[in-house]
Amino acid sequence: MAAGSNDNVIEDNKVTGNTNGIVLVAGTTGNVVRRNIVVANPPVQISVTFPQADGVDIRNGATPGTNTIDDNICLTAVNAACPDVDARGKKDKKDRKDK
Repeated sequence: MAAGSNDNVIEDNKVTGNTNGIVLVAGTTGNVVRRNIVVANPPVQISVTFPQADGVDIRNGATPGTNTIDDNICLTAVNAACPDVDARGKKDKKDRKDK
């Protein structure tokens, strides 16, 4: 989101195969990013071909606490939480039926 993009909801999306996934830049406020599947950003081929690429699934460059980032599935993030995801794609153990 560009600076000044405020009070938006990014919800229930699948974001894959991009240089970066979901990005909140400095100056964004009041946005909600939740229940998204954000993986393979950048895609494996770009990472292998251009190892200097520093793309991530979720990047929060905004002031901490000014946006809500919650309940997303991602593998890499900057200033945003990614839950533990096992090989089957299930979230952490507390959410699994096969504990």
